[in-house]
Amino acid sequence: MHEDDLTEIVGQIRRLADIEEIKQLRACYTRYIDTKEWESLRGVITEDFHSETDRGVMDGRDQVIESVASSLAGASTAHHCHTPEISITGPDTATGIWAMQDHVKMDLNGEPFSFRGAGHYHETYVRTPGGWRIRSTALKRLSVDPLPSPQPTSN
Repeated sequence: MHEDDLTEIVGQIRRLADIEEIKQLRACYTRYIDTKEWESLRGVITEDFHSETDRGVMDGRDQVIESVASSLAGASTAHHCHTPEISITGPDTATGIWAMQDHVKMDLNGEPFSFRGAGHYHETYVRTPGGWRIRSTALKRLSVDPLPSPQPTSN
């Protein structure tokens, strides 16, 4: 085996390890949102985190977490992210696109509201001394399907 071959194999292993770490990172981000583990969420996003969702555009880890925690207080969410397309774009940078589906139950203007949605997250990642972190996420929804709210029963 030539030294060039060994260098190529090591590079491929590094790329695959980076992609797997990013997959695990995204899984934690999704779980922390659904389980409302806001302090844990701080550890997977950068301080200058940028977010674009149906709630608007926000910058900064503290602002994003505060806004998400406030808007999801009392809500129940289940997000599923799958079929990642991850590209390593530099020694310490990467991009990813994730298909997603979510199910959200919350109060909207004092009334119960529930929906299922689908779309894609478009993300950027950066390697930090503590490992990979999500630098930005932008949700591009393809559908939002309202679900019937349970009707109160009378006795």
